[in-house]
Amino acid sequence: MRRSTLTQTSAARGYARNIPIFYLFQFATGFLIWVPVWMIFLLDERGLSLTEVGLMEAVFWITMALSEVPTGAIADRFGRRTSLALGGFGFTIGCFLFVSLNSFAGIIVGYVFMAVAMTLYSGSGQALLFDSLRALGRTREYERHVGRAEALMTAALLAAALLGGPMAGLFGLTMTFYIGSGVMAFAGIVALLLREPPHNEDEFDDGLHAAPISAADASAEDRSPSGVVANMLIGFRIVAARRAILWMIMLAGLLTVAMEMPSFFVQPFIRSHGVNPADDLYSGTLFSALMVPGFAAMTIGALLAAGFVARTGERRAVPTMMLIGIIAFIPLLLFDHLGIIAAIALLAGLHAMLRPIATGYINRRIRSEQRATVLSIYELCMALQMAIIVPLISASADHIDFRWAYGLSLALVVIVGGILWRLWQRSHRRDQAYSLRLLSIRRAPQANSVHANGTGNGVHANGAHSNGASSRPDAPNNPSPARSDRA
Repeated sequence: MRRSTLTQTSAARGYARNIPIFYLFQFATGFLIWVPVWMIFLLDERGLSLTEVGLMEAVFWITMALSEVPTGAIADRFGRRTSLALGGFGFTIGCFLFVSLNSFAGIIVGYVFMAVAMTLYSGSGQALLFDSLRALGRTREYERHVGRAEALMTAALLAAALLGGPMAGLFGLTMTFYIGSGVMAFAGIVALLLREPPHNEDEFDDGLHAAPISAADASAEDRSPSGVVANMLIGFRIVAARRAILWMIMLAGLLTVAMEMPSFFVQPFIRSHGVNPADDLYSGTLFSALMVPGFAAMTIGALLAAGFVARTGERRAVPTMMLIGIIAFIPLLLFDHLGIIAAIALLAGLHAMLRPIATGYINRRIRSEQRATVLSIYELCMALQMAIIVPLISASADHIDFRWAYGLSLALVVIVGGILWRLWQRSHRRDQAYSLRLLSIRRAPQANSVHANGTGNGVHANGAHSNGASSRPDAPNNPSPARSDRA
């Protein structure tokens, strides 16, 4: 008994240590010192146009789309810690190739390596964090911790923005990339310090998960062959069946892409006003200073995400952010001045808030075995949206002007975002109504006591069904999470 208690205590400490280690991992993956000057490198050092950069982005995001679910399934199958470490080391290789191969094809090869590496840690980190908190009985803290982690990542980007311009001015753009690749190798080492939490539903006894569809479907899931392909298929089935999750994935991805587009153009926009980081130390420092507001806003947005959704509620959080974003786009359409960087920063803060809110919403509605896979489907949908939207809007900025590109981004938020929000809202309401109906038909505690005394079958002494499913044949398997963790 004592040895078992000591083992459980040691495991709990390990899961608790995962939180600060995950923070450090996020900081390391965010400290990409070349990010503030990467587009200047492509435009000036490699002679590409904005249209060609947009095409590169399409290749990048298509690669991510093709890799997201397989790498998420790998993480669910072989461990999130392993996936995070592979992502850090793989990104190091990709960054090195990106800057070392001079041809357009060579740059794309490096970009593809970075895209695959990003998918290895894009959803796995959030899954590892959630399951670590679940093992500790602290899932209510998820948005707060993931928001802090995202804030640390953007704080690292802020530090990189402050250093990237001066570094490029002193040592050149190429050396700045090599330094960034070394930081990603450090991130891979940090990932190896994590303790793998349970990621099989049978290892938890808290009743927090929400089943994918129904008891019969969950039974079929249990009979599914194990393996990466099976995990992928189950993940897609969950998303297809749970429309509230599907439309949240689509809506959050669309809003992230549209609100991020002004930040995507901020480097050439600043250069178009006569500030080039490669000219000298002063120009590099000024360039970095103008990049700071966007990264600072992303840090603040990630920190505010948990409090924002707690005050507005899940149903109002996203439309409120959409409305603020629409207002923030207006100065971008009216003025061609460096002062609009403030509005661009506000949009950056909004899209930084979206990930903690969206992944928290999704995490509470999926089983642990498919957590990384479903989160990877979220990343996949966003990657597909990026692959379509970025080249089109980049070409408009290249052939017309930046304000035209901003206008197209605003149209996506208003028209496409409005349609997706309406679809999600209807599905969310149906999902909530169904959950309430299930709660209303649950067996009363005194009835459970009668069964616990021997009058019922398949019920533990604490009143929980041994198979974890409702007695109704059409009810989801363990449909209602513990009250303390239900949004």
